[in-house]
Amino acid sequence: MMNLKNLHNNWRKVILLSACFVLTLSVLPSCKKTSSKFGSEALDINDLLASGGVDTFDLKTYSVLEDSLTSDNQIFGMVGAYHDPKFGLVNASLYAQFTIDGLTQFSSGETLNTIDSVVLSLNYGGYYGKLGPQTFEVYQLTDTLDLDTDYYRNSTKTTTGINLVDPGSATQTPKTDGDKFVLSNGDSVNPQLRLRLDNSLGLQFINDILAGNTAFQSSDLFLSEQYFKGLKINVANTTPASGQGAIIYFNLLNSQTKMTIYFKMNGDTEQREISLKNTSKCADFNHADIDHTGYHIADVLANPLNGQTQFYTQSLDNRAVVEFPTVNNLKSNSLINNALLYIPVSYQNGSYYYPSVTLEVGYKTDSGEIVTFRTASYDNNQKAFVIDLRDYIQDIVSGKAENRGLYLNQSSLYFNCTAERIIFNGPASPYKTRPKLVIKYTEFK
Repeated sequence: MMNLKNLHNNWRKVILLSACFVLTLSVLPSCKKTSSKFGSEALDINDLLASGGVDTFDLKTYSVLEDSLTSDNQIFGMVGAYHDPKFGLVNASLYAQFTIDGLTQFSSGETLNTIDSVVLSLNYGGYYGKLGPQTFEVYQLTDTLDLDTDYYRNSTKTTTGINLVDPGSATQTPKTDGDKFVLSNGDSVNPQLRLRLDNSLGLQFINDILAGNTAFQSSDLFLSEQYFKGLKINVANTTPASGQGAIIYFNLLNSQTKMTIYFKMNGDTEQREISLKNTSKCADFNHADIDHTGYHIADVLANPLNGQTQFYTQSLDNRAVVEFPTVNNLKSNSLINNALLYIPVSYQNGSYYYPSVTLEVGYKTDSGEIVTFRTASYDNNQKAFVIDLRDYIQDIVSGKAENRGLYLNQSSLYFNCTAERIIFNGPASPYKTRPKLVIKYTEFK
């Protein structure tokens, strides 16, 4: 399971410049690992306030929908469904190509005796939510996947419509942190989801190999001739009750993620196997259906004014935005000594829905691109992100950058392939911890 990790921050010490006139501005910023004169342990807005920082800046907070995020060839493949008590339903499915691994040829005159089994094994990468029974389905694709094509969260591909999973292995509770799995041959493998598929799929493969199908001469030919277009993997339990379900992450490029055909040829005393793997030459993408109906996040996405009590960021769906328009009131001759943005998170220790460990901070360009210029680590002691914005605020005050607000989201490595989300307290939150921007500056005359 991907849990919160111990965080340690490395800070650059900043020399405070003496000045004629010092004003302190407090705007609680989220935690970030850059320059701070308050030591190497953690950014602390209270220390900044005590040293003359000012926190009277207005903050506007809300969330924006992301509808054009690519979801192909990510770190994790995602499968499962969960019902988030604050965000609603999330349902993820995976489309993936597989190609033959090694030689798939038989000696002249060999004939098939039996297909023992066909097993799809998926190496676990973690999960988000509450683990429980889920019913998995696997379908063979009839539409092609292309490694050079961009796929998005709402992309789909057609299938045969026939579920290949043996009913006896369909419903499982994933054990992502379980013991190693021991195969029938005595080999042990890392924790994985193992789904037994219909033997007819293996029979088709072996018969075509025996018939001399050229697609089986190499992995490249197998892909280019589109002999096997791939698989769709999803769950049947698409509407779990609130607080139930999980999204499971799979390491697709792991050597133990594969479809294996176990069989015997006539005269064999031992079982043989042929494997298909998802390699770097294979295309894959995550599909996700996210339904916020009836939840506050839907109101925030519909109207930014609704984000003053709580605002959000959610993988594959939306980013948080923080604006501080009154920073424009600072005079251009001001030297920013320190600026911290403090953003408290609504989270109770032990909850299944933990906040992401890393937050990326960026601004939007004229072309609509989000440019990340900071990362911040979650501070579980403060239950907040604290971001060092000294350089950014200085650029705004000096006229080198426009004050367009900040866009916040989980690490881009995982934003398109996990189900993580964060709930931030807004300026009008009923809770005592609210976001603040704290600034300490020197105004030169």
